[in-house]
Formats: sequence, C-alpha cells, structure tokens
Amino acid sequence: MRGPSVPGVGRDRGPDMTRGPGMTPHTLTGLLESAASSAGTVRFLGLPSGPPVRQMPFADLWRRAEAAAARFRDLGAGPGEPVGLLMEAAPNCLSTLLGAWRAGLTAVSLPRPGRGVTAAEHRSALADICRRMEIDVLAVPGASLGLVSGLAGRVVDVASCADHGRRWEATGAGGLVQFSSGSTGTVKGVRLASEAIGANVLALLDRLGGAAEGMVCCSWCPLSHDMGLVAATLATLAGMGQPCAARELTLMPPHWFLRSWLPACADRSATVTWTPDFALELAARSMGAGGGPGGDLRALRAVVVGAEPVRGESLRRFAAAMAPYGFDATALCPGYGMAEASVAVSLVAPHQHWTSVQVEPAALGELRWEPVRNGIELVSCGPPVAGVQARVAGEVGRIELRGDCLMTGYAGDVEPVWADGWLVTDDLAAVRDGELYLVGRADDVILTLGRTLYPADLEATVSGVLALGTGHCAAVADGAGGYVFIAERRRNTAASNGSWAEACRLARRGLVERHGVGPSAGIVVASGALPRTSSGKLRRQRLHELYVQGLLPVETAVRFGPSRDEGMRG
Repeated sequence: MRGPSVPGVGRDRGPDMTRGPGMTPHTLTGLLESAASSAGTVRFLGLPSGPPVRQMPFADLWRRAEAAAARFRDLGAGPGEPVGLLMEAAPNCLSTLLGAWRAGLTAVSLPRPGRGVTAAEHRSALADICRRMEIDVLAVPGASLGLVSGLAGRVVDVASCADHGRRWEATGAGGLVQFSSGSTGTVKGVRLASEAIGANVLALLDRLGGAAEGMVCCSWCPLSHDMGLVAATLATLAGMGQPCAARELTLMPPHWFLRSWLPACADRSATVTWTPDFALELAARSMGAGGGPGGDLRALRAVVVGAEPVRGESLRRFAAAMAPYGFDATALCPGYGMAEASVAVSLVAPHQHWTSVQVEPAALGELRWEPVRNGIELVSCGPPVAGVQARVAGEVGRIELRGDCLMTGYAGDVEPVWADGWLVTDDLAAVRDGELYLVGRADDVILTLGRTLYPADLEATVSGVLALGTGHCAAVADGAGGYVFIAERRRNTAASNGSWAEACRLARRGLVERHGVGPSAGIVVASGALPRTSSGKLRRQRLHELYVQGLLPVETAVRFGPSRDEGMRG
C-alpha cells in the first residue's frame, strides 16, 4: 500500500507560472531569450586572468552564444548531437553552454574532480563518459586542454567558441545530460529536456516568492553540479525575464567559498544564495575565528540549503553566527532535490521557519516513524515545488516522483526504475503534513546484527561527541558484517593519539546508547583525507574501499572487542 502522495500545490503557492490557458511548456532557451532583453547582469569573481571582477550584461553573454552556436555548426555538430563541456564560473564557459543549446545540441556537463581524485583518475572518468556518450566534440577551458587531449575527435577551447568570428542566430532548444557527482560511487548521466529544466526553474522562482523579486544571487557552487548550474545560475538568469525581474548573478570558483561567499553576499546585498549543509558549519566556524562577512547580511531573504542531508544543528549554528550581521534565521530554506528532477523536488519557502522532528533511530531502521523526545533530528525539506508530486511506500520508504521536470532517462544502458509512471529513487524519506523528511539513501544503509543503520544518523552522533562539525566524519561498513566510523582531524588541531583514542571510546558509547549497535572500530585520519565530490559530498563507497584496502592515512585507530575496548595507535 502506498503512503501519502503530495501534489506540490501548497497554500503558500502563488499562480502557476509553468502553465496557462492554451500555453505550451516553456523551454529553458525560450526563458533565457526573454531574459536577454532585460537589464540583468552577471558578475564573475576569481577569473584566472584579467581583473579580479568582471561584470557583463546577460544580453552580451547571450549574443556571444550566437558565436558559439556558429562555431559548433562549423565543427559539423548537428541538432541533438552531444557536445562535452567542462564548466567553470567564467564568461566563455557560460556563453559556450548557451551556444550549444541555441544550436539544438545536447550539452553534456562533465564532472569536475572531487577531493582525493588524481588527474589520471579524472581523465579516465572523462574518457569513459566520452565513450558512453559517443562525444565527438569537447569544449573546455584552455587550462584543461591537456587533460582531455585525445578524448574526442575535436577538442576546442571555450574561448574559440565564444569569440568565434561568425554568428548564427540559432533558436534551438537543446537538452542537457547532467552527470552526477559520484557520491554513491556510480556516475550516472541524467538526460533532461529543455522543457523539463524550464518548468523546474520557474517552479523554484515560484517557491522563492518575494525573495525572487529583484533577485540578487551569489553562488560558489560548481557549475558541474545541478545546484550550481540549474538552481543558482539558470533560475536566476531565467528570472531576469520574468515578472520577478531578477537583477544580478555573481559566480565564483568553489575554492573561493570561505573567503568570498558571504563577503560577496554582503557587498552585493544578495537576496538569495545556495549552499550544501557542510558549508554552513564551515562558515559558522570561520565567523568564530574572526572571519566576518565584511558587511551586513540583512538583504538575504533565502539561503537555500540542500545537496545533502540538512542538519538542524548546522542551521542553528549558522543562524547564531550570522545574527550579529543582521541575518534573519527565517531566511534558511532547507530543500531536497536531485538531477533526475532537474534540481528541485521540495523546498521550505522563505520566512516560513524550518521545522524538525525527533524520531526513534531503531524505528527508522525498521522503516517506521516514531517521534520521541531525544531521538534523531530530521529536518523538514518542505512541500514539493509546483509541478512535482512525491510519495513514499509506508511510513518510511523510497521517494517516488512524478512531474513535468523529470528526466527522460539515463545516458547509456542504465535504466531508471518506474512504478506506474512514478520514478523510484534511491532516497528514503517520510511524508508528514505534506512535507518531506529525508532519512538517507537506500544504497548507503549499513546492515548489521539484524539492524538497518543510516550513515548520516551515525555521523551526526559522532560529530556531536567529537565536536567535529558536519561532514568531518563518516560511517561505512567494515567488510565483516559491522561498521566503523572514520573521523577527519581538523586542520591545525593538535591532539595526541591517546586523547583521540579516548574520544573514539566516548563516541562509541554514544553510538551504542543512541543506536543500539556499536562500531567495530573508530578511526582518526589526517585533515583532508575524506574523499569528496567536487560539490563537497562525502564519497562513502570510495571511503569504504580505501578502508578495506588499508589505504587511509590513519593517525589513530581504536578496535572495539565484544567485551572490552582495545586501543591501537595508527
């Protein structure tokens, strides 16, 4: 029996912006063409050459897209054919992407390397994608030409596309293949039609409501990721041609995050920004170390938090750290999304304070919803956005989706799972009062001693005991029927092996008390050792492989026997 189905038409919605009487679905390129007649601007920070800040009218980027469309035409790329793009926050990259779409091509967004990935491994992954997609044309920044040399029949610099001497006033509506970041170990190419992306960006603007009026957006999220490309960039650009009249988009390299994200928000009086949960922790910690935003954050109406499980403690710490700078805590908007739905599935509307529920972890392991006073805190990701329906089987189960923003399928021979027209995802959640509460991923769960454990819940417990903050520890299967937690020592943290061993024992005690099953070991590794995707997500499957193969830079390890703890220094 199916659980509740949520249509995504909540009371907080305004008029449906995706449909009207007799209207056909909006294509993304149609929305962007409308935006090109506006006064909207795009600012780029941290470009590899030239001034530290470059500001351009979006109309100029759109005109340069005509040159890129002509370049692809001269290369012999025809409508519907795939063109590989390695994206970064730069004018040439953005104009080349827009040109590919205007030429009717399928833009294949290639993933950037995550932490711990060598250049050889990255090249191998790109080569695999080029083979699977049968890509003959690759367009990349000049600095990456050596990396991709020989991976396609024709490899060109994005500058040669955006600065091409001929223009082609193309009006195509090309599609997108968004390759996932690989957080689950399997990199999938999600096929999206222009109409699907158009529907989802309009639904996002609809849910943002007043925060989208005259929107000024600052984003550090990589353009190779759906949050950075579709949510932050394309939704803002599309908004420039909508009644909300978005005004400005500022893009910066991801590695500029700590030093420039919040200062840029303060400097530009940003109204909207986007971030994964782990960045809230890092930003709050930076404030504690004396790194202020350099101005006030009163203008921020929506800080959309997604891309990974959202933690109540992260939201509270960020709000407290930013309060002295005028930040309004009701601007925090937890959300849930996935590339298979273009980007957004559900979102808490601005100024509707986020909510959470404490639930019994053992019950969650049995796919039951049991609120308790001192359980695991799950944060609501809000009701579905316009045009999206969501449901789960039972009290807790896999999320199933239906809507006009969904993918047409995966690239290659990977087949999605459908049930009566609903897309069955790998994410587990509960639906309560019309809102989604994300529990974890079905392919991440740990099965031990007849129990189902969710890594994110275990990690939250360890982080609380060790005071490490979100994203600095991971729980993975140990390969022998149990699990281990692996904590990443903070940079500049001075602690002896003995004190870390005692901390691991305390963390084990907390895990047993809260989850009923203790780990087989507690591991402390060097700062920066946890593998991550380019968007900052933990790569748990890769971490499991490194642990089993003995390839982690272990600084301290504590093995726990059935009757007593055995300490062992690494």
